[in-house]
Amino acid sequence: MKRPVIGITAVQAFGERIHAQRITYPHAVWAAGGEPIFLPCNTNTDNVAQIVSMLDGLLVPGGADIDPALYGEEVQPYCGAYYRHEDDYDIALIKEAVKQGKPILATCRGMQILNVLYGGTMYQDIPTQIPQSNVDHSYGQPEEHLHPVTLEADSHLARILGSTEVIANTSHHQAVKDPCTALRIVGRAPDGVVEAMENEDGSIIGVQWHPERMQHMEIYRNLFKDFVDRCRK
Repeated sequence: MKRPVIGITAVQAFGERIHAQRITYPHAVWAAGGEPIFLPCNTNTDNVAQIVSMLDGLLVPGGADIDPALYGEEVQPYCGAYYRHEDDYDIALIKEAVKQGKPILATCRGMQILNVLYGGTMYQDIPTQIPQSNVDHSYGQPEEHLHPVTLEADSHLARILGSTEVIANTSHHQAVKDPCTALRIVGRAPDGVVEAMENEDGSIIGVQWHPERMQHMEIYRNLFKDFVDRCRK
């Protein structure tokens, strides 16, 4: 059986000397029956049509913050590091994947860039801008820091995971503020912070947490299996 080719965006690291991504992403794709390849961030987006044509699906992972200029805001002191060329390249890849009808799975910052791409805005810092929150979204390693997420019963994500109540790991200080209209909010944390979004037919699914780092749980193995199966079709 042909293994679908899944593109995973890779970011600059170690003083911009290398392109890299966490090994948990390709490991999760391999285990689900896919063949992952890293896509080095390129300041030239003219190649995205050719790149996406080689793929069966696109996985947009976590990373740095998002340039607030993309959603019409000034940079606040509590905004972390961001790299506009990575934002622009991810946006170009996503647009082309949608154009070519390739499934998309986005995690953490990946879901945030989806929201911004389609016209949504961001909280630049949860502790500062949502002080009433009783959920610590960013603390230590996500494998060790968990909180519940409630999913909409009629969502594709709830069907895939087999439950409307799931446990998610977390490691983020930014969050969706004004949601875009192209995606539906289908999951929230107990404090109301957006944790999952998807489009109408489920070809685009975004989660705020890191399911690739929770592959010991069957529900998150199922998430990647469903994604790879859709890419195969």
